[in-house]
Amino acid sequence: MAGSVTAAWLWGRSELRARWRSWVILGVLAGATFGLAAAGLAGARRTSVALPRFIEVAHFPTAALLANDSSFDAAKQRAVAELPEVQRVYPFEIAILIQDKPINDGGGLIPTTDVSAQLFSIPLVEGRATNPARADEIVVDQNLQRRFKLGLGATVTIGQSISPDAIKSIPPGMLAPGVDPNYEQKLTVVGISKSVNSDTSWAPSAGFYAKYGHRTAGFVNEFTTLRRGEADLPRFERDVERIIGHPVNVESFAQLLGIPKVRNLLRVEQDGLLLFALAVLVVGGVLIGQALARAVNASASELPTWRAIGADRGIALRALVAPATVTAVVGATTGVAVAIASSRQFPISQARRFDLDVGVHADWFVLGIAAAAVVGAVMAIAFVSALWALSGRRTEDRSPSWAGKWAARLGLPPALAIGSRLAVEPGRGRRAVPVRSALIGAIVGVIGVVGCFTFRAGLTDAVASPQRSGIVWDFEIASGEGSLAAKDIATITHDHDVKGALHAAWFRAVRVNGVATPTWGTETLKGATTPVVLTGRAPKARDEIAFGPATAETLKLHIGDRVSVGDATTTRATVVGTALVPASSHTDYDQGGWMTNAGLRAALKSSHQLNANDYEDYMFVRWAPGTNIKAAEHRYASLHAGSDAWYTMPATLPTQVVSLGELRSLPLALGVFFALLASATVAHALVTTVRRRRQELAVLRSIGFTRLQTRVAIGWQATLIAVVGLIVGIPLGIGTGQLTWRWLADSFPVVYVAPFALVALLLVIPAAILLANVLAAVPAQSAARIRPAEALRTE
Repeated sequence: MAGSVTAAWLWGRSELRARWRSWVILGVLAGATFGLAAAGLAGARRTSVALPRFIEVAHFPTAALLANDSSFDAAKQRAVAELPEVQRVYPFEIAILIQDKPINDGGGLIPTTDVSAQLFSIPLVEGRATNPARADEIVVDQNLQRRFKLGLGATVTIGQSISPDAIKSIPPGMLAPGVDPNYEQKLTVVGISKSVNSDTSWAPSAGFYAKYGHRTAGFVNEFTTLRRGEADLPRFERDVERIIGHPVNVESFAQLLGIPKVRNLLRVEQDGLLLFALAVLVVGGVLIGQALARAVNASASELPTWRAIGADRGIALRALVAPATVTAVVGATTGVAVAIASSRQFPISQARRFDLDVGVHADWFVLGIAAAAVVGAVMAIAFVSALWALSGRRTEDRSPSWAGKWAARLGLPPALAIGSRLAVEPGRGRRAVPVRSALIGAIVGVIGVVGCFTFRAGLTDAVASPQRSGIVWDFEIASGEGSLAAKDIATITHDHDVKGALHAAWFRAVRVNGVATPTWGTETLKGATTPVVLTGRAPKARDEIAFGPATAETLKLHIGDRVSVGDATTTRATVVGTALVPASSHTDYDQGGWMTNAGLRAALKSSHQLNANDYEDYMFVRWAPGTNIKAAEHRYASLHAGSDAWYTMPATLPTQVVSLGELRSLPLALGVFFALLASATVAHALVTTVRRRRQELAVLRSIGFTRLQTRVAIGWQATLIAVVGLIVGIPLGIGTGQLTWRWLADSFPVVYVAPFALVALLLVIPAAILLANVLAAVPAQSAARIRPAEALRTE
C-alpha cells in the first residue's frame, strides 16, 4: 500500500512539475466561476431580507388613522391610544399652510410627540435624532440632502404666514382662536434619514410642535402599532369609528407605503440574481469542466510508461486525480476571495436602497457551500475523467452528419461545406469538439438577450405611457375640501384647450360591507376620460361599483359579488370590475372603490359626509393637441389664487411606478451578461476546433485548400452556430420576456401590453452574426497558418 501511494505521489509530482501553471490557472478560473455564482446567490439572499430588516429597524407601524378631522381632539386621541388592541400611537399634525425654505414642498407632517419624531427620522444614516426639548432641530432625508445640499449643520426655515382674510376661510378647529398664526423658525439639520424612493421627507423635533402647534393650521392624524398586527385592523377600524362618531379612513401602513409593490420588485431582482448565479455556474462550469477533463487526459499520455514500470490501475487512478487537488484548493480559495470582493456590488437597484449596510459582506453559509462545491466538482470531474482515460475506450469517428450531407446536396462551395460539418459534428476521442455546448450556449444566450430586452421593453412602456398606471389625464384641479363651484366646472369643461374632463369626488371613508373604504364617484364631462379598467368593465349604473385590485383583494371581492355601500340606509351594488383609480394623499392608484358620481351620492344621501367636508372634489383634464400647456396650467392655477384650499398640479406617475422604471438596469445587465456567456462558449468551441482538428485542416491544405478557404470555413462554422441560436432563441426569448412581464404587470399592477423590442431584435440578428465572425477571426487566422507538413508529421 505504501509503495503504491509513493508511486502515485511520484507520478503526480512529476505531472505538477511539468504543468503546475495549468493546474493553478484552472483553479483560478474555477474559483472565479464559483465565486461569481456565490456572489450572485449571496446577493439574492441579501435582497430577500433587505425589506424585512428595514421594516424591523424602521419600526413600521401597522395602521394609519387618517381622520383629517379637526374634531379628532386630545380626548379622542387618548381614547384611541387606550384601546386594548393598540400598542403604541404616533400622532402627527398635517400642516396645510406651512412654508419651508429652501425645500418649498408646500406642506409637512409635524410630529407631536418624541416617539413620532423618532419614527419619522429612522433609520438614520448620519447624525442623531432631534432633541424633544428644542424647537430648532430637524432631520431631513437623503433626497433633500442631495437636492439642496442640506448636510449636518445646514439650516431650514419653517414658518406660516396667513392673511386676516384667509383666516376666515380656514375650517373651525384648525387654528386656536385669538392666536397669531404667523411665525418663522430656523431649524438646524442634526440628522440625515435614509431615502428608499424618490419622495422627500423632513421631521422637526417634538419641541417644534410644542412651541408652534397651537398656531399651525392643520389637524392631527396618527400612525398606530397594533398588538396583533394587521389581524387587528378590522377591530381597530370599528373602534375608531365608534370613538370619532363617523366612518374614518384607516389604512394599512404597508399598503399606504406601497410595500406589496416593493416586494414584487425585489422578487424580480432576487430572481434575476439567482438566474445570474445559475448562468455563471452552468456555462462557466461547462467550460472549466471541459478544460479540466482535457488536463487529466493529457496526464494520461504517460500511462504506457508508468504501466511498463509496474503501475497498476489503482496507482494510475490516484496519480491522475492527485494534481487536481491543487486546482481544488486554489479554486476554493479564489472562489471565497472573489465572492467577498464582489459582494459590494450587491444587492442591486431597489433592494440596494433598503439595504442598511451596503458594502463588503461575507455570507459564510454561501461561501462554505461554494468552497465545498468547487472542491467537490473539481475532484469529481478529475475522477470521472481519469476513469475514462483508464478505460482505454476509443470510438471511431462517425459518418458525416446531416449538415455534411445537406451541404453536398446543395452544392455548397468546399469551404462552406467543411464549415457546416465543423459547426455540428462533435467528433470523437482526441478530435472531440464541444459543438453541442456551443450551440446550446448560443441558443441560451439569444434567449437571455432577447428575453431581457423584451422584459425591459415592458418596463420602459409602463414608465413612458402613464395610462398603463391609470393616468389618462394631464392635469388635475382640486378643491381641497368640499365641492368645486359649478361655474368653475363649466369653465374648465368648455375650455377649447380641454379635450377631456373627468369630474371626480373622493370620499375618504365610505362603508363597503361595513368597512370604511376610500371611494371615488366620477362623471365624464368631456371626451373619453375615465379610469382604466383592468378586469370586467366600468360602473355605469347607480348600483354598480368597481375596486382597485389591492382593495378588492383586501375585501375579498370578485366580479359579480353584491356589496352594501353607505351608512344607515344602505345601497346594494354589484361589483363589475377592477380598475386603476386616481391616487390620493391616503391611497395609491390600485386602492379604493369607484362608482358613478350619482350612484355614490345616492348611497350617501343620508350620510353626514356630504355636508361635513369629508370629501375632496377634483377635475382631471386632458389637453387638446396644440395646447400651450404652460399657459393653460397657469390659467387654472390662478383661477382661485387667493384660496388656500384650491390647488392644481400636472399629472405625475405613482412613486412605485417610477421605481419600476429604475428596474430597467437589471435586464440590461443580464442581457449583456448572457451575450458574454454565449460569446465564451462559441469562442471556446472555435479555438478547440482549430486545435483538435489540426490534422484534418492540414490534410485539406495539402490537397489544395487555400488559406482564404480555411478562414471562410471557420467563419462559416461560427455563422451557422449564431444562426441556429437566433432561429431557436428569438421566439423563445420573446415568449420568456413577455411571460415575465405579464407576471410583474399583473401583480404590480399596471396594464399589460405585450412588449416587443423591435429595435433590439433588429440589432440582435446582425450583432450576433457579426460577433460570431469577430470571435472566429483569431481561430481562423491560426487555422490559416497551419503548415500541412509540420502538422501531419506531428500527428
